Amino acid sequence: MAGGLGLALSGGGAHGAFQVGVLDELIERRGVDFETVVGTSTGAIQAAGVAQNDIARLLDLWTGIRGNDDIYRSRGGELWAVITGKDSMFSTGPLRELLHKTFDDAKIRATGKNLRLAVANLTNGQLRIVGENTDNIADWVYASAAQPPAFPPFRTVDENGQLEQWVDGGLRDVTPFRAALREKPRAILAVRAEGPKDVEPKEYKSLVKIGLRSVDLLTEEVADNDLGNVDLINNLLQAESKQRAELEALNLEPAQIAQVMEPLSSQIERYNFVPTMVLRPPTNLHKTLEFVPELIAENIERGRQIVRDNWDELGPFLGLVEAGSE
Repeated sequence: MAGGLGLALSGGGAHGAFQVGVLDELIERRGVDFETVVGTSTGAIQAAGVAQNDIARLLDLWTGIRGNDDIYRSRGGELWAVITGKDSMFSTGPLRELLHKTFDDAKIRATGKNLRLAVANLTNGQLRIVGENTDNIADWVYASAAQPPAFPPFRTVDENGQLEQWVDGGLRDVTPFRAALREKPRAILAVRAEGPKDVEPKEYKSLVKIGLRSVDLLTEEVADNDLGNVDLINNLLQAESKQRAELEALNLEPAQIAQVMEPLSSQIERYNFVPTMVLRPPTNLHKTLEFVPELIAENIERGRQIVRDNWDELGPFLGLVEAGSE
């Protein structure tokens, strides 16, 4: 399991502030270095910040938000957007301008980190993973965060002159865990932006609200599926390590041990299984598209605190400290 540390950052809109706090505590305050970082939706914003080695600028982006108007603007309301045939409920000029001010292609490439952003092609439904060598990274960060029907797609034209519309990678890959596995890191930390969904019964009356709720449920299902095998992977790796230790205790030759372990080891290698840990907020402080400065600041601090609270386990997992030491 060669390679450095991997980081997988999920979608979740304004809840992404929690991820910022986690990253600030890990990278700025504790010196964790991630070699590979993958992100979807709001996680793409945080991923680009990590890849650029600029958590301070990422913090400035989030703490500088004064309200929803700094991210998106209304197009006259939900009903008007439907009647006029708009491609989204909101316009997102402020968000795109903010991303272009924050991220720079050359700076990202200069760090040598592996950046992977998940975007979905609305035309054919395929998932695309965009790397650090792609031009106009800020546009692709936006594309990964362009959640329909709220935000308009990012548009490109392919080599055949065919229009392509790119939207939130969370439609296909909410927590881009598989993209992180493919890079073969030695371990992966997955940070989900959202806590468990509110299950309080509620009536959704309008067409748009029903549609948004449906997307919300679908993306939650995708996120759960993305990380549903984490326990299986960790248990399998632990079993492989325990089995190898027991064979060594029998004083078998290395070649004999390798022969006995080959069926299991080959499957672990085939699927690029690596140890994985997941961090997630216990609750949600606000709605996905609710950008309130006070709640953003609170969520950032909650991200920092969850690292502190779990450092006895997290530190050794990341290879920074021995278990039980600070």
